Amino acid sequence: MRSVGKDIREILVPAGYARAFEVGKGETFTVTDVEGGQIADLVAFNALDPAEKLSSSHTRLALHSIRFRVGDSLRTNLRRPMMEIIEDTVGTHDMLIPACDEQRYIVDYGVKDHRSCVANFEEVLVPWGIVREQIPDPLNIFENSAIDANGGLVNLPVESKAGDHITFRALMDLVCAVSACPMDLNITGGERITDILVTIGINL
Repeated sequence: MRSVGKDIREILVPAGYARAFEVGKGETFTVTDVEGGQIADLVAFNALDPAEKLSSSHTRLALHSIRFRVGDSLRTNLRRPMMEIIEDTVGTHDMLIPACDEQRYIVDYGVKDHRSCVANFEEVLVPWGIVREQIPDPLNIFENSAIDANGGLVNLPVESKAGDHITFRALMDLVCAVSACPMDLNITGGERITDILVTIGINL
């Protein structure tokens, strides 16, 4: 973590890996696509009780939508508001697709020993005692998915450009992890995996 000014911290998430960090209630954090075209998987936990965590399914129900907008709140598995979106320069994100894991690459692509978001999260959440079985489905920042006329789930190329970002305000004390998704075998992830930048700001 790098301090870039009073109460401002930067974390560079290397391509294909993850980083975890704490965010205090009222603080903001921004996830930025450094070079463009990169998906960032986000998971979050109540810092005081990690059994309470970000839930895509409860958020979809609360919003009555598979999409979210600036001003919307993302919910926990206890249906409580966890974080609010206060800025978004892209508008295409996903709340439907689970994080890639080892089996995703083996079953769907026949590839062994490929890095994955689930393994990334497992590695970086060790200091908080959070294990694989506690990791929820992520918010897939910048991932571009859609539902077609027949109800099919369609993967589309990522639309984010270099410098595009989304900013959240924490509504409780959080432990978060962001993975610069290592998927490089389909149209969604593309062929080139790049870095993600997380900037943790002051209370706004």
